[in-house]
This record gives sequence, structure tokens and C-alpha cells, in this order.
Amino acid sequence: MECVFCSIIAGRESAEIVFENDRVVVFEDHRPQAGIHLLVCPRTHYPTFLDAPPEEIGYLFKVCRKLAETLEVRSGFRLMINNGPQGGQIVNHLHVHFLSWVKSLETKKLTMMVD
Repeated sequence: MECVFCSIIAGRESAEIVFENDRVVVFEDHRPQAGIHLLVCPRTHYPTFLDAPPEEIGYLFKVCRKLAETLEVRSGFRLMINNGPQGGQIVNHLHVHFLSWVKSLETKKLTMMVD
């Protein structure tokens, strides 16, 4: 069975994608727990945090920082990674939860530059 996040990244499953580039896809969580609840996923499939190279982890956090700046929620957001079944990971594709209660997501497609 193919990973659902790989299917979203490939365009075979629908999702509200708010940002994408050659390394990541950012989309809305289908069961949001906050006004803004985004999933930041690398395009490359890494089952868990520990399977990804450190530079990939660093890049995911660069994207999260840009999200906070672009969405203007610097004063209140949470980043979360669930790792493995005992850590609450449901989809076996590394992803960072970006959550903010400061406001709701107003823009469906974001334009931002990430180095």
C-alpha cells in the first residue's frame, strides 16, 4: 500500500496545498487541531525522523520558520513531530505539524522563498 503523503505529493490524492517547491510540500491537515494546522512534508519518503538525513530535518525547520514569518504568527505557534507508532505517528512519512491558534489560515497558496 502506497503512503498517503506520497500520493498527495504526487498529485494522486487531493489536499489543500499551500506551498510547494522541489524539496517540500506543505498542506492543510484534514483534521485541524488549530486555526492553522499545516503538515510540512519532504518530497522524499522518509518513514520517520530518524530515517531522514540531518540536512533534510534542517530544511524542514527552515520552511517552518518561513511559514511563521509569512503567516505572521511569530508570537504563537507550535511545531511537532510524532516519531514511530509509540510516539503517535499515524502516517509513516516524516512530517512536521505546524500549528497556530493566533489566527486562521486566510491564504490558500503561499508565496515564499526558502533557501
